[in-house]
Amino acid sequence: MRRFSVLLASLLVAVGMLATTASAQHPEPGPVDPAPDIAWDAEDIRVNGFSLRSSPATQSDLAFKGGLALAGNYNGLRIFDISKPKSPRLVKDLWCPGPQNDVSIWRDAVVMSVDTVLTGPECAAGALNAATPITLETGWEGLRVFSLKEILRTPADADGFTRVQPVADIYIKCGSHTHTGIPHQGHVDIYVASYPLRSGPDCGPRDDPTDTHNPLHEILSIAQIDLNKPERSKLLKEVPIDVPTFNEDPQFLPPPAFNAMRGCHDIQVHLGLDQAAAACSSVGQLWDISDPHNPGTMDPLWEVDEPEIQFYHSALFSEDTNTVIFGDEVVAGHCFDGTGSGQLWFHDRDDGTLRSSFNIPRDQGGAYCSAHMFNNLPTKKKDALVSSWYGGGVTVVDFTDVEDPEEIAYFDPEGGSIWSAYWYKDNIYASDIPHGTWFLDMVENFVSKQRTRGAEMNPQTQF
Repeated sequence: MRRFSVLLASLLVAVGMLATTASAQHPEPGPVDPAPDIAWDAEDIRVNGFSLRSSPATQSDLAFKGGLALAGNYNGLRIFDISKPKSPRLVKDLWCPGPQNDVSIWRDAVVMSVDTVLTGPECAAGALNAATPITLETGWEGLRVFSLKEILRTPADADGFTRVQPVADIYIKCGSHTHTGIPHQGHVDIYVASYPLRSGPDCGPRDDPTDTHNPLHEILSIAQIDLNKPERSKLLKEVPIDVPTFNEDPQFLPPPAFNAMRGCHDIQVHLGLDQAAAACSSVGQLWDISDPHNPGTMDPLWEVDEPEIQFYHSALFSEDTNTVIFGDEVVAGHCFDGTGSGQLWFHDRDDGTLRSSFNIPRDQGGAYCSAHMFNNLPTKKKDALVSSWYGGGVTVVDFTDVEDPEEIAYFDPEGGSIWSAYWYKDNIYASDIPHGTWFLDMVENFVSKQRTRGAEMNPQTQF
């Protein structure tokens, strides 16, 4: 029974459905809690502050702009002033429900992913009944685009939430599970990763015999955000992808409520290389994106399918660009159960050769524990990254010796489940699903001063 519970819980997280039920008191705008009433275990990482989540919604991904951190959650978006990293402040709490609400920021455009079928793109739109697919034909899912300036200047309502509407919305088949931006002079091309584990208007099994959409999906959607007139943002095109069906291995079959699918979960682009590392559920691929509107999705530079990897979830190029790292979000199992699951996998960028894999060396006592979202620490002394690990907290991994990666620092809050953890301007920011947002830094700071192109840092876009 415990194995089934772990399987179901991990699958719900993998498709962005995991919800929490504990209540939360809305934090007032202002300084975050410097000493939260949550115990933690840590080595070489200290806590600068903590902000309790403002609703019982899952906390999701993060993006950064200058002195601001944008923290997505299934209820909307919280914005923190981090210009003084040791004294962070909550400044805005946008109310706009829409799982997953993964977020990116491009000048004034805040782009957010919606991966559940709603009655419309408005923030007050409710969810449709997925148990009756015929009603899904009228539904909406995809991308919302907000104005950062409008969010910041709009006063909060009496309940503490700021309410504004998107300045643009883009319907996407199968919604937007995650998205990745490729910036240009006046616009941003957005690669939208999506898949049909749940049905939608143009997603999953067809309920209408006249419907012609592919029930397995097999699509990379490319949207375009107009930075000068965001209301003109649009779906640019759909590009076919070539990946195996996820769930062919009987050991990892999802529950019957989920559909078979072929889709990518997360796409990491490196603009200096004109390449994308695509974590496509059943395989990891490297694409040529020198023509960003026609990426090499049907003819990858290479493809990897390690037998022990259950779900290719996330990807990253090393700081020196020699290595591509894929993260496995496990479907069945947990840390130290003998499955070899929940790891980071290090591949040679030239040909995809596997160099090593890594799992955290800390036993979590059977709690769900798996690699999730990560980015590099900019340093000339080491190759290192920081990664979220759900029940395993936050880990810093030194892979200077790519054949033998090792954990050199960690932060593990009691009862926590860390969705994303990123390095930004000499500090670490972590999104904790049941708790809120952690503001951290390392005791030993061995990194170079981080430089970002322009004012933004969106972790899925490397320069």
